[in-house]
Amino acid sequence: MLSAKPDLSVVVPVFNEEANVRPLVERTRKVIEGLGLTFEFVFVDDGSRDRTYEALRGLAEEDPRVRLVRFTRNYGQEAAVEALYLHAHGAWILQMDGDLQNPPEEIPKLWQKRTEGFDVVYGLRQKRKDTFFRVWASQAMQWLMRQALAIELPPDVSTFRLMRASIARHVAALPERRKFFSALLVWSGARIGTVEVAHAARFTGSTNYNFTKLLNHTFDLVVGFSSKPLRFIGNIGFATAAFGIGIGFWAVLRKVFYGYGNVGWPSLFALVAFMGGLQLLALSVIGEYIARIYIQVQGRPLFNVAERRNFDDAPDSVTSGAPSLMRPSVLPVERASTQRLLDPDA
Repeated sequence: MLSAKPDLSVVVPVFNEEANVRPLVERTRKVIEGLGLTFEFVFVDDGSRDRTYEALRGLAEEDPRVRLVRFTRNYGQEAAVEALYLHAHGAWILQMDGDLQNPPEEIPKLWQKRTEGFDVVYGLRQKRKDTFFRVWASQAMQWLMRQALAIELPPDVSTFRLMRASIARHVAALPERRKFFSALLVWSGARIGTVEVAHAARFTGSTNYNFTKLLNHTFDLVVGFSSKPLRFIGNIGFATAAFGIGIGFWAVLRKVFYGYGNVGWPSLFALVAFMGGLQLLALSVIGEYIARIYIQVQGRPLFNVAERRNFDDAPDSVTSGAPSLMRPSVLPVERASTQRLLDPDA
């Protein structure tokens, strides 16, 4: 019998993890049962192109504690994480990655740490098994958050974290379109603790994290949590104007006191090109802020759900055929931020 409100919801966003999901469930289930907790698994299949969905469907049919949300396409990790938080029923939420780099055997450490009065407990990875690029990118991201945005996070913060469900649902229900959950958890005022955990190499497959995603993620973070880029542009503009005025005075004084004032065309061209580049950069950053306003006021859902399994508050699958009507699904949360594709006759 599935508890209406289990002690723990294990939430996992997955994309092309067909060989990893069954070992993850089996190992995690064994650990949590050893703790004597009631629990559920909630998976979001973020538009996988392999047989991840089939593997998850099989697990859901075998165990009603395995719940599945399948997106109509790939919407990105942040959208998947929001869906997970909103669909979880447990009093506490444990977030894990689907590649088994977060060993399930480390879960008791996080569960024990929460008894010290923390709302969020992060697992600090010891002896990381990631590539040099992945480690460097993570460290650069955290440095940027601290130095540019003044957001203090634990060192080497990861997505392996245990959260009080009310905190997780609160940040998931925020109306902003682009979310960086680690920063939002700090913003919420949650009491945050850390505990050292082991880190493993990826169980199977290869990572989907590349340089392009790093740049997009970093830009989302900077623009989404700070107006400092606009101030930085203003400072550059002020400094450039001051430099131009100084050059003007220098040219006049040189002409008056020394009697010569030839201008070098190459240097003039370089200055014009430099100023043009600065203007385009400024317009690009300002345009990014305006674009985010445009996206925000559109009010489109962050994701569309094609199917949900083992949930009592909605049908388990979409009626076959091409759906032509979209209605908000009824979720047990403060704000329904997802839509479900329904059959016209439903």
